[in-house]
Amino acid sequence: MRAYPPRLSLRLLFPPLLALAACNATGIDSSPAAKASVPPSTATNAEFAVLPLPQIDTVGIKSDIAFLSSDAFEGRAPGTHGDELARTYIQQQFAKSGLAPGAADGTWMQAVSMLGITSTVERTLSVHGALGTLQFAAPDDFTAVAGSPSESSAWDEAPLLFVGYGIAAPEQRWDDFKGLDVKGKVLLVLNNDPSDEPDLFAGKTRLYYGRWTYKYEEAARRGAAGVIILHTAPSAGYPYHVVQANHGRENFWLPFKQDQPTLPIRSWCTEDAARKICRAGGKDLDELVKAAQQRSFLPIPIGINVSLAIRNSVRQLQSANVLGKLPGSDPNLASETVIITAHFDHLGRGKPRGADSIYNGALDNASGVAGMLAVLRACSALPERPRRSILFASVTAEESGLLGSEWLATHLPCERRDAIANFNIDGLNIWGMTHDIEFVGYGKNSLTTLASEFAKAQGRRIEPDTQPDLGIFYRSDHFNFARQGIPAAYFKAGSDFLDRPADRKRMKASYTATHYHQPTDELADWWNFDGAVADLQLLARCMLATASLDAPTWTKGDEFEKLR
Repeated sequence: MRAYPPRLSLRLLFPPLLALAACNATGIDSSPAAKASVPPSTATNAEFAVLPLPQIDTVGIKSDIAFLSSDAFEGRAPGTHGDELARTYIQQQFAKSGLAPGAADGTWMQAVSMLGITSTVERTLSVHGALGTLQFAAPDDFTAVAGSPSESSAWDEAPLLFVGYGIAAPEQRWDDFKGLDVKGKVLLVLNNDPSDEPDLFAGKTRLYYGRWTYKYEEAARRGAAGVIILHTAPSAGYPYHVVQANHGRENFWLPFKQDQPTLPIRSWCTEDAARKICRAGGKDLDELVKAAQQRSFLPIPIGINVSLAIRNSVRQLQSANVLGKLPGSDPNLASETVIITAHFDHLGRGKPRGADSIYNGALDNASGVAGMLAVLRACSALPERPRRSILFASVTAEESGLLGSEWLATHLPCERRDAIANFNIDGLNIWGMTHDIEFVGYGKNSLTTLASEFAKAQGRRIEPDTQPDLGIFYRSDHFNFARQGIPAAYFKAGSDFLDRPADRKRMKASYTATHYHQPTDELADWWNFDGAVADLQLLARCMLATASLDAPTWTKGDEFEKLR
């Protein structure tokens, strides 16, 4: 970790970096090929695919990541000094690249009001059953955070009920609750969704029903006192230490609505703790999991009561989405908008790893912001703007539940019907050039075909998400736009590496296992941006084509089609 004064001023911090950005970050190619790269409004996808684009420069990407992920930003948690520094820097880069302020009120900042809730365990989790009483330690065995703005929440000898996956899906003819009243009860729930049958819940592809956020939302709608989600690395897609990192940390919420159902306590537990809890009630966890795979499953009382108490510190805070607009050139289409997003926030300060307590978020997602700025600088070099407008949006509080993008998607600075597509950047390829690039949500909308044509022109290919069981489509900011019926695209780093493929695949896998949501997510000398540049060029080409050619559509029968 580098040492910085605790609260550097904007005036002192920014000029050196801005000078560096002016020299290195634009990556503008002034060659005739670049100047001739403006796609005519009558171009086809095929013609778009072969047009050159201004260069995207790796030096600019690296300098932006280094700056935004430095210790001076203290992890960019919402409502902190680092949050303010990040937003100011991004605004300056937007203005420098020729964008106009993009918020509805004519400013750069779309204010996002939030509540910050920090939960402290006052009485640890204990279970009492016929076989005795057990106590568990946080965060080694379980975690507990508030799901409401109450000053305190508690389970006092609340019955524990196993409800399988906690899913009610009429279109799948699946109901884990079977009409049982769960008010006042604590629910033990499996993560993910049933995947043994290909005709159920899209087989191995996780739907939103499999997301932990859905589990909490459904339990809140039914009046439960709380939920304990059983963590396993395969079902979550990350190790338990990622969950642990959230325990005791301030969590953020959009202001609660008066009629919004809430869940007093949201908890996770380890698989080992779940086995002990079930055993205390005379139940076998493996048998419970087996039963949950059947459509005929009925909720099963564990035979124990659980107790837990937390105290919550609640505060109001302000953050903002940074919005910049590249106005469209066609008077008949300029009101229509393509939105490109990249969240700038990360986790701030938290549980130390060694001597380091700053969660810098270099890959997640300083790299995404740097990628968006690189695309912006490339697009601003074009001698002619695309026909539709492009809104560049760096959003807040993604790590807190996609809050900034939720606010933007439901408070757009344009009419919802005029928001025709979203392209999201959440992490760049830092491992090297690939033959492929993954499209999260492959086949859900016509952007898949568009991206496939442009990837082919690069001598590459589009691949479906290689981990559909993780439900990644529902885990980043593009999801909130899809929920509004706006076709969305999220590209991820491929896995078919040109150079030392086995080594690079191993390095890529180690990020999630070791560095994801940890203080070690820092810029390193070995990072290779060759693949990132190719991926960003593909995204830029898709974005520019969408801003000038036919508006994208959802695939017939897709879950979001009816929302358009």
